[in-house]
Order: sequence, then C-alpha cells, then structure tokens
Amino acid sequence: MNSYCTQVFHQLEIAVNSTAELISSIEESEWDARPTDGKFSVGELIGHIALICEADRRIADGSSESEMSAFYLASTPDTLEQAKTELFESFERLQAFYLLLNEQQLHELCTSYWGVTYSRYEWLLETLVHVIHHRGQLHAMLVHCLGKQPDVVLFE
Repeated sequence: MNSYCTQVFHQLEIAVNSTAELISSIEESEWDARPTDGKFSVGELIGHIALICEADRRIADGSSESEMSAFYLASTPDTLEQAKTELFESFERLQAFYLLLNEQQLHELCTSYWGVTYSRYEWLLETLVHVIHHRGQLHAMLVHCLGKQPDVVLFE
C-alpha cells in the first residue's frame, strides 16, 4: 500500500474507533429514536455508518445498484453490538482490498451505479469523508437529541 493510502487509513482508523466509542454510549432503548421525521433514526444511522467502508469498497469495485441494494438488505445490523462488529470488520475488509492494489489500480477510474467517476484512491478519500460526516451526525444526535455528553476524542 502506498504512503498516501497508509495516511488515509490512519485517519479512517481514528474515525472508526471514535465512532465505535460513540456507539458504546448509546442504550439499545435509544436505537429507534428518530430526532427528525423522514430522516435516519439513531439505529438506522449507526447501521449505515457500520456499512460505509464495505459499501464504498464495493462501489469503488463497480457494484451495481441491485448488488448494493442486496448488500444493504442482507448486511444492515440490528443491534449496537452487531453494528460495532460490522464497523470494525468493514474497515478491515476495506484495508485488505486497498493493500492489494498497485499504483495503476489505485488510479484506475471507477464509475458508480449513479454515474460518478473517481479513481479508486478518490473513492478511498470519499470513504473517509463519508465516515467522518456521519460520525458528526451521530455525535450531534447524541448531544442535541438524546442529551448525552459523550467524552469521545474525535480528532487526534
């Protein structure tokens, strides 16, 4: 893996670990809390975050819309523990995938099923941003909707 990917994975690991800490501050009874009608519940957001690394890896590898729908249907976690397990396993699978790529493969362009084209390296950056974005949403839900004050360091 090239040094740029190594650095991105360092930041992604921080985001994954801090997200897991945020998840640990939630009670199962809060899973269904929905702060805003028509938006993710706490549990739905956690389930989405848990799958980001694997889902974005699949997208970067050319998965179709129907393949992604089947993946989400079969893989979305139903509990906090399942979500944490999937979050870590999804991160490990993403790392293993990128570890095998050579420089040419890293710069190969891949088009998502909705028509966006990025290099595989750009998809990795998008994955980092995606996790951090939703981690921020989760933190805001905990603080502003559930009245929690999670003592979680979000950045080094």
